[in-house]
Amino acid sequence: MTLLFLAMSSLVHADQIMVAAEGHAMNPVWSSDGTKLAFEINSQAGDISLFVADVQSGKSTSSPQQIQLTVQSSSFGGPSNMVTAAPVWHPQQNILFFEGAFKGSSNRLHVYSFAGPTRQVISEGDLPGDLSWPSLSVDGKQLMFVSDATGYGDVYTLSLQDWKTVTQITDSDFAEMAPRFNSNSDIIYTRKQDAGEDVYLYKNGAPSDWVGGAGDQTRPIWSGTSVVFFSSERGGDQWDVVVSTGPKQKKTLAKNVRLPMRSTPALSPDGQWVAYGVEATDTSNQIWVSKLDGSKTVGIKTPHLACGEPSLTKVGDKIYLAYTALPTKGSNWRQLHTMDVTSYLK
Repeated sequence: MTLLFLAMSSLVHADQIMVAAEGHAMNPVWSSDGTKLAFEINSQAGDISLFVADVQSGKSTSSPQQIQLTVQSSSFGGPSNMVTAAPVWHPQQNILFFEGAFKGSSNRLHVYSFAGPTRQVISEGDLPGDLSWPSLSVDGKQLMFVSDATGYGDVYTLSLQDWKTVTQITDSDFAEMAPRFNSNSDIIYTRKQDAGEDVYLYKNGAPSDWVGGAGDQTRPIWSGTSVVFFSSERGGDQWDVVVSTGPKQKKTLAKNVRLPMRSTPALSPDGQWVAYGVEATDTSNQIWVSKLDGSKTVGIKTPHLACGEPSLTKVGDKIYLAYTALPTKGSNWRQLHTMDVTSYLK
């Protein structure tokens, strides 16, 4: 099969999501209906703030709303540094799950429904320690996450039908991360072991290795029965996007991609494309999209630099892209932008 590369020569118009906070815009995540966009602002001063923008036709319609935890005070009497990050949207409702912590406290999972204050999903009395890597089942009935309550990183689920039934899924002496359900409730996740990170499958009550290699194979996401992930198998800080159509199988789709801070590979709503930014300076003004079958790669030219952290959504017959980038060389902060990319993903 011949790989086709297309770099679009004309600039695509991009709209900026304006936010009244200094810091790097990071990790944009669309709600399931494409009407809200959650993202982080990292001031690089020990705190990360979570914001949500209302969006219509791919454009922000109002000032983004900051999602905060209940205010606490530090031992010096002032507010503690706060981290609110890793937003995850419920697949059927505009309900937002995220990680949150005050300086010096455990990282916990929180939920916000836009109808009241944030609240912890699971109390520390029910499950102590740090909770991280939230994700939701396709039907929205289970929240999956990682807990270090046993001293390692194990995968757990919480039933969102009763909001109280917690089930431990994995039990190993290794750190497990980034779990994701598919439509059959099979779980893909990674395990850190032997100085590397490999992809594992949990199916019918038992774990099995899916695909590994040198370096890290990390942040897997399902596309049907295939798995897409980031790999550093070539060594150093070189990251690639890889697709695996089955156990022990893998094919590199893109090399030297810009690794997002937190997110998985960004799939198109139909699961046929993956979007990414690249490290190469001469092409970093583009967001690139590759078909998972390897047949086509398209570069979408933007007016910005160091483009990365793409996120795609579909509203009606339109496909919208959110991404972060530097406005000019030497800029202090990455900014968040959106654009209509319907014509490119065909």
